[in-house]
Amino acid sequence: MKKSLLMITPVAMLALAACNNTETPAESDAAGADTAEAPAEPVEMPPSITSKGTYRCADNTILYVEFFGENESASIRVGEETAEAIRVKPEAAEAPAEGTEEVAKPTGPMKSEDGETMLTGSGDQINVRLAGKGAQSCKK
Repeated sequence: MKKSLLMITPVAMLALAACNNTETPAESDAAGADTAEAPAEPVEMPPSITSKGTYRCADNTILYVEFFGENESASIRVGEETAEAIRVKPEAAEAPAEGTEEVAKPTGPMKSEDGETMLTGSGDQINVRLAGKGAQSCKK
């Protein structure tokens, strides 16, 4: 009985394979040639995290700060590492003079979109102004 089932199985598989209704590769290539799209523009990757630290401020507030790129932006989390991040970034730099190849780097304090949170400095000491609080110094 087992031998007869083993002999029938390959025949049944062959019969099922013949019922495959998918397109052949030649047909799918021809269909794709008609609807060819223009190549996509290269995507610029977001800046990577260059440093991160836990800071204690003068009023005993704990901040978790991640710095991105070369002072391109920062993410501040207040109280807990899982808290919602406040994204701060410097104001847009002026465009470089015409004919120069310099890339204008942003300078000055980093501010949130609403302007209520501000961050300056990096490393072991930062100065921060949080929404609803005054400016204060924070250390690692």
